[in-house]
Amino acid sequence: MIANVLASVAAYENEVRSERILAGQEAARAAGKRWGGSAKGRRVKVTEEQAETIHRLREERKAVAAIARAVGLSRPTVYSVLADAPSGNGCQ
Repeated sequence: MIANVLASVAAYENEVRSERILAGQEAARAAGKRWGGSAKGRRVKVTEEQAETIHRLREERKAVAAIARAVGLSRPTVYSVLADAPSGNGCQ
């Protein structure tokens, strides 16, 4: 019987917590808050100079790992920059 009472209290607390979460989310939406990541295609980590260096080093036939070490970015980020236009458009 005690286990049933404790289970009921736990279920009630879960319900109250979910209601508080939903109320907080609604209040945040009403205040104009957004969440869920940055805009698609936005790249804050890569500067224009880094993008130019990446393209220059790639033209010199350097390995992607060496380029990543030289500019201080990850290999996937370097590959992403290389997939863009050679002018480096879209980098911030």
